Amino acid sequence: MKALLKLLALALVLVVALAAFAFAAPAHADDMRYEISVQGSPYLGAKDAPITIIEFMDYQCPQCAVASSVTQRLLEDYKGDVKLVLKMYPYLHKDFSHLAAEAALAAWDQGYLEEMHNMMLQNSPRLDKASLIQYALKAGMDADRFQASLEGMKHMDIIERDTQLAQDLDLYSTPVFFINGKKYIGSRPYEYFKKVVDDELVRLKRQ
Repeated sequence: MKALLKLLALALVLVVALAAFAFAAPAHADDMRYEISVQGSPYLGAKDAPITIIEFMDYQCPQCAVASSVTQRLLEDYKGDVKLVLKMYPYLHKDFSHLAAEAALAAWDQGYLEEMHNMMLQNSPRLDKASLIQYALKAGMDADRFQASLEGMKHMDIIERDTQLAQDLDLYSTPVFFINGKKYIGSRPYEYFKKVVDDELVRLKRQ
């Protein structure tokens, strides 16, 4: 009987130890800083900003639309200090995800990325071709050039590159943010990301 109790006690210790390890592992993973190339990717904000926020996004994703108010506010409140880099990760089975990604890149070509980016997220999921052309006209873009990009999916190479990168990073949902290399999954309140940005600015000043 005593031997059985000892075995049960040992088993309990092992279970507790494994559970502690399981809970500790994600916390350690959150401290990782990933090196992600931003070359050839559209961005909003200051080119040489000390804080780079990389967002893997899908314009037809409801949570990306929610998160856009937060990222827009960060760009306004930390003007010159924050840059938002957009990585296209359109969901395979949504009707207009790929078309909207192409629309953003076509707007980037013409210098209207910010206007198109904001309009698509504000009006999502109305991202059919006719709606996108209306948004482009409202932004002041060359409609013929924009429509040609949509019809030819001119920037499919960038979309496929970003999608492959997301898969290589084991990302399975949107939005996912990397703030100076640290990963944050899902939409978060403004105050949460504000603290992250403030902490990063303090850390950089100490270097």
